[in-house]
Amino acid sequence: MPLLTPEIKEFIAANRGVSAEDLALKAKKVSELPMAFIAQQVKGRAKIFRKLPSWFANEQVVFPKSLSLEQCSSEAAARYKAGLVEGKSAIDLTGGYGVDTRFLCDRFEKVTHVERQGELTEIVRENALAFGIGETLECVEGDGLEILRERKGRFDLIYADPARRDDRSLKVSAFEDCEPNLIACWEELLERGSTVMVKASPGLDVSRGLEQLSGVFASHIVSVENECKEVLFLARQGSSDEPRIHCVNILKNGEVERFAFSMSEERALDGEYGALGRYLYEPNASVMKGGGFKSFAKEVGLPLASQRTRFLCGDALNEGFPGRVFEILDTANVGAKEAKGMFPGRKANVIARNCGMGAEELKKKLKLKDGGEWFAIGTTDWEGKRVLLKAKRVS
Repeated sequence: MPLLTPEIKEFIAANRGVSAEDLALKAKKVSELPMAFIAQQVKGRAKIFRKLPSWFANEQVVFPKSLSLEQCSSEAAARYKAGLVEGKSAIDLTGGYGVDTRFLCDRFEKVTHVERQGELTEIVRENALAFGIGETLECVEGDGLEILRERKGRFDLIYADPARRDDRSLKVSAFEDCEPNLIACWEELLERGSTVMVKASPGLDVSRGLEQLSGVFASHIVSVENECKEVLFLARQGSSDEPRIHCVNILKNGEVERFAFSMSEERALDGEYGALGRYLYEPNASVMKGGGFKSFAKEVGLPLASQRTRFLCGDALNEGFPGRVFEILDTANVGAKEAKGMFPGRKANVIARNCGMGAEELKKKLKLKDGGEWFAIGTTDWEGKRVLLKAKRVS
């Protein structure tokens, strides 16, 4: 029997626009309907308008509890990662709400979704029918590693997105702190999968991941609308090629900003540095995370403002720069007296990059409040001098 019965769909349609909280108050009046489940559907649909537009647009899909929606991949990121792989068979060891597996079904003939929570497994199975992938997607309740060991043969893809919360429900990022611990079973995964793809926390250091996981041939740092969402590692048993690091930012219109480099390329470059000019450039979140700033500066044809600020600079406006662009209007020493003259309204958006303190500390030092159109940027120039910049956002 489907979770979304005709009666439930009719009730939700008749109460469209009513909040989940108000629906819960109707529970006693409509005792024959599962009002807690209905409220969960209304609340879920309201949450995922931007994150999962295909789910929002499909009246047949079922939504889980809030935590599962918060933890699942965004649709844009899931589409991107599915486009990196293809084949006949794939298994998702940590299926969750099934966003990633839904798009893997477009790239593989058979996909196995494994999830420990029976309720989630049932929801994903029903949603597979809603998306027309019921024949492609197999949903199995259980432990991913145990199910993998029960199956014979190799998969073209093994995908894992380990749970990144500890026993106290605090967020963690290191592989050894996640569940499952991929370090402990890594060689087994390489033996059973032609390709192994791992979704890691955006807080994980990419270099550390490359050190811990053997056989990695590519890493993709994925941002959506300039917010870093995940770090991917793709590996094959026996691969010894130096991995390429792909910095990807998916824009609101669906276009993708791309930049790729290798660690050896970055180390070989001396880097070009220049004095602060009219414009200051801040790379997008994925480039900031990847760290290949000398390689990036070479590709976009702009000098770095200094060795550590992660800003680039120039007198001419670089159209289409993949990141934020600021026009510098004034420059002074980093101090409250200087800030008072530069920002008479005592209001600005504060950014700190290699100026000896964080943004909150700098804001307090300058005695500024958040807001307005101006940016107060504390940084270091190419001569190593700390400076305060008054700037406005150009793009």
